Amino acid sequence: MKSVSLEMFNQTDENIPFSGNQLRRLIDLFHEHEKRNFLRVEVVFVDDSEILEMNRRYLGHDHVTDIITFPYHENDEPLEGTLFCCAPQIRRQSEELDVTFDTEVLRIVIHGLLHLIGYNDKTEAQRSHMHSLENKYITLYRDY
Repeated sequence: MKSVSLEMFNQTDENIPFSGNQLRRLIDLFHEHEKRNFLRVEVVFVDDSEILEMNRRYLGHDHVTDIITFPYHENDEPLEGTLFCCAPQIRRQSEELDVTFDTEVLRIVIHGLLHLIGYNDKTEAQRSHMHSLENKYITLYRDY
């Protein structure tokens, strides 16, 4: 696997329990299990107002979401993109789902990487499949 450029930014007041080393471990797992090559991945943690503005501007949605994935690759590979993760929304979800903030951050980053490699969640079947893949990668990550 070629060297992957990874960058992380936290533009919020939240203490984000996720590091560049953890992102690298996830990328390694995706490379191994999905047989996909990554060139560049950015993960940016933003607040509610920023994710809402991106949703309005780029997706035509008028609500806060936990993540927006922007792929930059035109063909299949190598993959590159930015994951904009809404830290306050992830915190709220972790409380609603009664999971740790760490686990929900991990799930959301995995979800974004799945989108980056081409998975969709527009239908119930797709959402169910992505959720099972999220669980698979959480387990693989913890056993890594």
